[in-house]
Amino acid sequence: MRRALLRDGLGGEPRPGGTAVSSSNPPRLRGAMSARIRGWSSTLAVVGALAASCGGNGGDDSQSAVPPGGHAATHAVSHLQEELAELGYYDGPHDGVFSPETEEALKQLQAAEGVEESGVLDTPTRAVLGALAGRSDELSIKAVQTALAELGLYDGLIDGDYGPATEAGVEELQREAGIDVDGAFGPETAAALNERYEEEVLVKKPVEEAGEPGADQGPASKVLEPGAKGGAVKRLQRRLAKLGYRPGSADGVYGAETASAVMAFEKHEGLGRDGIAGPQVAARLKNSRGKGLRRKGPRPRIEVDLNRQIAFVVPSKGKVTILNVSTGSGETYEGPGGATAVAYTPTGRFSVYRKADRIVEAPLGSLYKPLYFDEGWAVHGAASVPGYPASHGCVRTSDYDQDFVFRKIPKGAAVFVYGARRGTPEQGRPGF
Repeated sequence: MRRALLRDGLGGEPRPGGTAVSSSNPPRLRGAMSARIRGWSSTLAVVGALAASCGGNGGDDSQSAVPPGGHAATHAVSHLQEELAELGYYDGPHDGVFSPETEEALKQLQAAEGVEESGVLDTPTRAVLGALAGRSDELSIKAVQTALAELGLYDGLIDGDYGPATEAGVEELQREAGIDVDGAFGPETAAALNERYEEEVLVKKPVEEAGEPGADQGPASKVLEPGAKGGAVKRLQRRLAKLGYRPGSADGVYGAETASAVMAFEKHEGLGRDGIAGPQVAARLKNSRGKGLRRKGPRPRIEVDLNRQIAFVVPSKGKVTILNVSTGSGETYEGPGGATAVAYTPTGRFSVYRKADRIVEAPLGSLYKPLYFDEGWAVHGAASVPGYPASHGCVRTSDYDQDFVFRKIPKGAAVFVYGARRGTPEQGRPGF
């Protein structure tokens, strides 16, 4: 059954005589056009909102309804908050909540740039923010496209470029939520997106999937989280890099790359997956106890640990790097044509048989620089890489990490995938 389905190109791999659809150009900022959706993407940033809840415990004591690592519908606002902070207008938490403080920061930006002080991301504000924000604007747009796609409101490329299909998805969400259909992103739209995403997409995960149940909290002076700056963040970044993680440059700014590296560390150590560096993370950074590679093997290679949701990248020379990943959720979903399948990631020993240095569009989503290792299954970049298994079957990394993987892992390299499988080969097929 798997081979028959794969011949239809469901994983984005061309079937004989066919081609995979890809973007004609790599994603780039495109001024005002790219900015039109930035606010929403902020509810989605790859790892931006990394909220403090451990998820799945069903209690009222959690500090957030957001599952570990945030989810696709809360990442976007955290991106917005990060951008406003970088521009000097916001100094609150990057928690993915479109709070009064976030709204006020937008108004300050609007006043400074000479646009109407509406407190929402209307078209003029998006244009201004897109021009000022740099690369993070592209990441925000890709994040919102991912959320729209998972809600069935968008079927285009996850390419970071705002276009008519993305705008139509935003408007459809507003229409179905019974709020003004104007394309502007403010508290109402953010709340509508978050509520719908939680109701239709988010499946609460058992606590055991997230490691130890307690969020890594403590005195404010002992906790570093997205938005933090200073020498303590720089020391954290240097320590993570020394241990083989990818926190970005040691610039003292706790951004998405640092949060993703912290989450990878938490997964490796069996800690709660919240992307926050509190007392638990600090203690383990001094005395890491997580297991490393499962086996000896050829260089270069990738090892994917399904249980911990991490990948080990073993280059031809040099040290091993540990990445945050998300694999098949085990949930049943409806694919193109109405057929159902289970979000399954195969286990075993494979090899990279094809690389694509571009965005490849597949029926279930867009794959950033995919490395295909089993028929249509691939390791690829994505805008949403939460703390739990969430993909349709592929191995998701952040786009930032996938650039690294693409450079280090050549065609023919070994890929080992091990751990508890969700679903069976007969039920699964490749997917974003």
